[in-house]
Formats: sequence, structure tokens, C-alpha cells
Amino acid sequence: MILRLAAIALLTTLLARPALACPERSDSLLFHSCWGEARAALALLPEDLPLPAPEPGTRRLVVTGAYTATDTRDEGRPKPVGLFLRRGELVNRNLGRMDGVLVIDPASGQPGFHHRERVALEGRTYDLRDLDGRHAFIDAARGRGLSVMQTHLLIASGVFDVHPQEGAPAFVRRLLFADGDSFGVWQTPGAATLYEAAAELDAALGPRMVMNLDMGSYDFCRRAEGGVESSCGSVAPEGTGKLSNLLVLTLE
Repeated sequence: MILRLAAIALLTTLLARPALACPERSDSLLFHSCWGEARAALALLPEDLPLPAPEPGTRRLVVTGAYTATDTRDEGRPKPVGLFLRRGELVNRNLGRMDGVLVIDPASGQPGFHHRERVALEGRTYDLRDLDGRHAFIDAARGRGLSVMQTHLLIASGVFDVHPQEGAPAFVRRLLFADGDSFGVWQTPGAATLYEAAAELDAALGPRMVMNLDMGSYDFCRRAEGGVESSCGSVAPEGTGKLSNLLVLTLE
């Protein structure tokens, strides 16, 4: 009887789970690909600054992407944490401890969300923890001119990849999410742990994949709409010197 009631409760929860249709914009939902023809790109800093002005009639969201390391690249330039490629250029080959791998094809502008143990590309699945597999993936990504970044994966294929921890730090969080061909950016309305942020987004939209984006003192966010650009983060454009990368999302 208890098992039957538990099964009914689970079924009810699954049926009540929100479908990731085309939600309206809100203070928390900063971007959704269903609002237009969406594209994603990674920018490497400072090489890609200044960013080109948004095309007329387009909407754009620019936010901090991968974490920035305490050590630097050549000539003291900021270095992204973890594996990072920008349009086929290998910036950092070292695999970070984060499970999430974002792969963007600049030709289509469409992002792919992966777990580092199973990155799918051109009919092959790569386990990036394996050195040979990682080298093979890097060669394939460079050959196709792909952009790649690593970050914490909070939900993988609908399953939580992060767990509640006592004393976990709480900040305003910004999350990149996807479900099927849809993707977007969610920001928590207040301070939250990584688990709380993932649970909040899961309850609101129920996405299949969720990745954390860098925030705190690296909280850069700029919106452009109707020819007007505004800030949605704490780092001003003149403060981007410490940032190593940006995620650029556009809508036409």
C-alpha cells in the first residue's frame, strides 16, 4: 500500500512538471530561444573586445560564461577555468573538475549541453576524463571551429547533478539551461545556493540541462533591445579587464 501511494505521488509529480514551452519574459527569465531566431557565441577577453554593436532589430544578452582562473595566460591575459576553445582556437586544454561542457557551433550558433563523461560530436561520444579521448575531442573541435567551455552542471538529462550541502554559500545565481532545441538564461531573484537555484529553475520550467554561469565579482550582464543597451549586472563595461570570457546570446 505504501509503495502504491509513493508511486501515485511520483506520477502526480511528473505529470505536474511544467513543460518547457515558450514562457514570457520575467525578471528571472532573461533570455529564451523561443522568443526569436536565437544564436549563441563565446567571446574571449580581451581579444574580442569591444564587441560589435548589435544589429538593428535584434535583441542581445551578454553575460559572464565560464569561471576565470587566478593564474593568467600569455602576456598576463585572464584565463578561463577548464577546457576552453574559441572558434577552434585552443585557449586552455586543461580539464577542470566541473561536469558541464558547453559546445557551440559558430556556423549555426546553436549550443550543445553535455556531461564531461559523454560529449557527443559527429556520431562519437567522448569521455573527457580519458586523456586520449580528450585529445581526440580537442582535435575534432578544432577541426570544426567549435567553441567550448566548462562549468558546473546542475541538472543533467533531468537528474540533479548537485546536492544540498549544509553551509553552502548563497549568492544571486545565473543559470544557462536547455530542453531539446530550446535554451535560455535564468537569474535567481535573491541569494541562493547552487542547489536552491537549480531547484527553483526546475520548478519553474523543468529543463533537462542546467549549467551555472560565473557571478559574484564577475557578474557582467548587458541587455540590448530596441537600440537601447542597459546593465543587468554589477560589473560595468570598463570593469571587464578581469573577465576571461563572455557568453553572447542574440535574437532576431
